[in-house]
Parts: sequence; C-alpha cells; structure tokens
Amino acid sequence: MRRFTAISLILCALLALPACGGGPGAELPAPVAPSVGQLSPTPEPTPEPEPSVATLTLAGDLVMHTPLNSEVLQPDGSYDYTLLFEDVGHYVSESDYALCCLEAAMTGEPPWTGYPMFHVPDDLAYSLKEVGFDLINMASNHAVDGFKPGIDRTLDVLDAAGLDHVGTYRSQSERDENNGILVKEINGISIAFLNFTYGTNGIPIDGFEYAVNVYNHDYMTTLVDVNYDMLDADMAAARALDTDIIAVSVHWGAEYLTAANAYQKDLADYFFEQGADLVIGGHPHVPEPMELREIDNGDGTTRTGFLCYCLGNLLSCQIDPYTDLSAMVQLELTKDPYTGETEITGCEYIPMLMVNLPEYGIYSSPGGWQRRLWDIRAAIADYESGDDRGGLITPYFYNCLVNALDDCERIFGDVYLPASAGESEDKA
Repeated sequence: MRRFTAISLILCALLALPACGGGPGAELPAPVAPSVGQLSPTPEPTPEPEPSVATLTLAGDLVMHTPLNSEVLQPDGSYDYTLLFEDVGHYVSESDYALCCLEAAMTGEPPWTGYPMFHVPDDLAYSLKEVGFDLINMASNHAVDGFKPGIDRTLDVLDAAGLDHVGTYRSQSERDENNGILVKEINGISIAFLNFTYGTNGIPIDGFEYAVNVYNHDYMTTLVDVNYDMLDADMAAARALDTDIIAVSVHWGAEYLTAANAYQKDLADYFFEQGADLVIGGHPHVPEPMELREIDNGDGTTRTGFLCYCLGNLLSCQIDPYTDLSAMVQLELTKDPYTGETEITGCEYIPMLMVNLPEYGIYSSPGGWQRRLWDIRAAIADYESGDDRGGLITPYFYNCLVNALDDCERIFGDVYLPASAGESEDKA
C-alpha cells in the first residue's frame, strides 16, 4: 500500500512538468526578438575615389603704357583697371587659378610712366585681384624699373592685395626658400611655379643678384650665355619638391617675331627634359606658336606637356603688327586617384584683341571708353547674330576682327584638347 502510494506520487509529479520539445503535441517556445543593440548594420559600400581636377588660366604680359592709366582714371583719382577686362574677365574668375606677367613697378609715387621705365599705381594690383588673377610673374626685362626699392615695394603691394608672386625677391633668404619656387595646391593638385627672365634692360643687379631670376650670365651685353648652373639647381629643387606639376614661365625671344627662334626652342627642350610640364613664354609682344608635346620621361613612359613660346601682350597700347593680339589659355589638369599621376586633360585658347576704337574709325562709345580687351570669337559671333554692340562693330571693324582671328589661329596653331573632367574609366 505504501509502495503504490509512492509510485503514484512520482507519476503525478512527472505529469505536472512542462512538456519538452520533441514529444507529441509539445509546444515550441515563442521566439524572442533581438534587442536593437544586437542588430548588425548593413555595411555602406566604399565610395569610388574621384579624380582631382584643377583648371588654370594662363595669360600674357601686362605692358603698362600710360594711356591705359588715363583710360581707367576715376573721378576720385583712383584707377579701376577691371574695366579693361569687362569682356574677358570671366575666363579668369571662373578658373581655379590664373596667372599673368607684370612688366612694371609699383613705386607709390606719381608720375605714372610708360616706356622705358614703367611705374604704375597700386590700384593695378587690387584690380587684378578683383578680376580673378592669383599669380603674378615678376621676372621680366622690366623687373628693375623701380630699382631694388621698387622690387621690394611692388612685392609688398602684391602681398597686401592677396596676390601670389614669383621671379623677384626682397631678400636672399626669400630667394633661398625652395630656391625661389612657389608651391600651390589647387583642388588637391600640387604645382611648383618658377619664373625667369633673360635680362633687365641693361640695369645692373650687382649686390642684389638674388632679387631677380636672371638666367643669362651676360644679361648686360649679348644675352646668349645661359647660366645653366642656376637653372640646373632650380629645376632640381623643383623636382625634389615632388609636386604633381612643374610650371615654368620664362621671358625670352626676339621682339615682334611671330616664330620662336633656336634659342627659345633649345631652352624649351631643356625645361621639359628637366621635368617641366608647362612652359609659358613671354616678352616678344606678339603671339608665337603653342603646342601640346609628348615628352619622353626616360623610363619608357611619356607625358603630355604644354608649351607656348609667347602669349603676346595681354594689355598694351602698342600699334606694331600683331602687338594688339593675345590669348588666354585654359588648361584642365586631372590627377588619377589610383595612380597619383596628373595629366593635362583639357586645353584650349581664347584669341583676344586689345581694342583701341579710333584705330577702327570709331570715336565715341557707350560709356565713353576707348580701350578694352575683347574676346575676338565672341565679338564676331555677336555681330553675325545681329548684335553690333551698340553700333561699335561696323562692317569695317567686323572684317578687322575676322582677320585678327585668322592671324591668331595661324600663329598660335591648332591646339585644342576637349576637357574630360568627370569622365573616368572603371578601375579593376
């Protein structure tokens, strides 16, 4: 009787236990939702690296004859040189970095003089900044028009206006820093800028040789004995900076010749062999040829370089043949995010005319201006579409514009590489 009772109690206890999985009719436990902190986030796809792209505008020489000052004189006595660029300034302001060459000194004291010793108001620097220029090349045959004090003060004014400069220096230590090379990073692309001149119009720089990058030993006489020791050192310093691009602006050549001479060709070859990617010439006062050149790197690879022997006068009042013609070059540089290599991926030039209305039989204009820098193609297109720019473009002036465009295209050559910004190949 006791045994039966014990067994019965054990069976009752077992029957009262919850059912375990696996038995017939057993209920599975309800699933438990994970907490928010236990969720695994979906990984974001790694974005494809984008190429770095920078646009440069290269412009010619500012030859500051006195009528240019009179043209932009304001009632309050200031000078607004932005007026001269009204038709073409957007080519400067829309680029990432723009450069030109100044052939004058900012001495701070009138009278403002033209050839042979150019002295200009400080307002020019501020106007160039307002137009959109970033870099002023200072090594020219007029670099010492204000002597050593003029060099120092001009650089002070450029600094105050927020403009970069290269080619002249206030001190030996300033020249020694990076061998006088200006380094800029533009949209992730680093560029070393160098600037040289053949001479100083017979003004000696004894005792302050560091102040101007003169590349000839015989800069006071025959102008043919190139100081390759200096150039070798500066180009080696540029390569050592390991920038993506090396740009050399150089004052050279024979005035008023629309073709490069052997001297220029030899120097251009030298600069490219020494690592330059861009060689930008000035001084002859007229257009000279430009080209995109395939350069042998010496290791089985090549790169594309840009060369213009002379961009001509950007501003001037000269009347000799072709001295009123110039161009602004627009370059696109692209850096590959995978290889780190930087290439010229776009190149075109805009032919320009330094207009002096009386030369075309026009003696009045809306606003009373006489001199302006015009985009030749745009002016022709306006006239052909029925817009004569307020009566300024007469049939005679139109024919002059057409001839000016023909001259630019004949002299500069057929240089055009369509920009490829935004285009990229799939990378494995």
